[in-house]
Order: sequence, then C-alpha cells, then structure tokens
Amino acid sequence: MYYNQVPILTHWRQPAYDLTGTWRGDDGGIYYIRHLDNNKIWWVGLSDNGSGHNWTNVLEGEVSYDWSGAVELSGKWYDVPRGTNRGSGILGFSVRLGDLVKTYQSSGFGANRLRRIS
Repeated sequence: MYYNQVPILTHWRQPAYDLTGTWRGDDGGIYYIRHLDNNKIWWVGLSDNGSGHNWTNVLEGEVSYDWSGAVELSGKWYDVPRGTNRGSGILGFSVRLGDLVKTYQSSGFGANRLRRIS
C-alpha cells in the first residue's frame, strides 16, 4: 500500500451498547432487561418497586442504531397474570443521556423514562 492510499472499509459495525441491567421507571416499576448479542431485548417489568401486584409485563424487542449512532429499542409488550392489568401493545424507546426515553406507544403503557440502577 502506498502512503496516499486509504483502506476502504467493506462494512461498518456499530459498537455494542449493552442495555442489560436493572432499570427504574418513572411509573414506580422495576424493569429487568436482558440485551442479547444479536440485538434482541427481553424484559420483565414489575409494578410497586418490584412487587408486580398491580402489573407485570414482558417485552420482546430489538435494538437498532440509526445513521447518527443513536440507539433505539422497539418491541411488543404484554401484561402477564402476576398483576391485575391485561394490556399489550408496541413500544419504542431511544437512549438519551443514558436513560431510555419513550418515543412511541400504541396503547397505554405507563413509563415514559427508564433509568439504569445497576
């Protein structure tokens, strides 16, 4: 290679951004998130600071990265019988200053912001 030749990248890979951890929602819930290597997301959310008696939900989704490197999470959530609620829908979140901030919902999902606590 000569001094003026620049190698051309044949692909570009976004650096991994790991969302795995415990998160507190502004709805009083605790969310346990697992971010897998293939950018799949699973979570369980429990109301009342983690007891889950009012609502417990699960989400299956995926993480994507836009052209600017912003991290986006989208998926389908469902309430499960541990709590009394029986909702479901589609959610979208983006990572802003380390928090997950809701950008889209198809139906009544309480949390607007999740903050990592561990």
